[in-house]
Amino acid sequence: MKNLVITAALLASLGSAHAGPSIVVDGSFEQQAQASGTWGVYQTLPGWTTFAGAGIELRNSVAGTASSGKNFVELDSHRNSGMSQTLTTLAGSFYTLSFDYSAREGIAAASNGIEVLWNGASVATLTADGTGFSGSNWNLYSYNLLGTGSDVLGFRSVGTNDGFGGSLDSVAVTTAVPEPATWAMTLAGFALVGFWLRRRRSNR
Repeated sequence: MKNLVITAALLASLGSAHAGPSIVVDGSFEQQAQASGTWGVYQTLPGWTTFAGAGIELRNSVAGTASSGKNFVELDSHRNSGMSQTLTTLAGSFYTLSFDYSAREGIAAASNGIEVLWNGASVATLTADGTGFSGSNWNLYSYNLLGTGSDVLGFRSVGTNDGFGGSLDSVAVTTAVPEPATWAMTLAGFALVGFWLRRRRSNR
């Protein structure tokens, strides 16, 4: 039993020191050209598909600026809308979803709601009050999710249906990759467990 406890502790040490590459296609919404100072509503963007409402509103330096690159997305485009992307994952593996969210400048919290979905189930609902600032006020959010082999990541606007909503940028889904030093420490730990087991048998 003791060796099982030691092994479990060593496995627990395999923390996620840094993330692997994102499996999301165009999580920063840069592949669709959008001129500075303009916006457009699209049924599809590279990797993304509208599943509800009027479409995906892509903006470039309109009512704020992107958290990375030039483009970002709003989902209250004419009316509340939703977008999704199907991801290929490894069944039983955990993934980290991260993205930047900002309330729209000058708009109350009731209009800025965005719901995060994983295979149609609600992960979180975000909202913030934009009446106190101008431009974008980006904040990073992250959630741990379980892969099933093929998973659908979705976002939809759930605020007041008025054409003014919260913004998204820098969407990523990654697996955790331990640092080389972490692997080395873990392997050394397993070696110690093996030594302890051999010594225990020889003392019997």
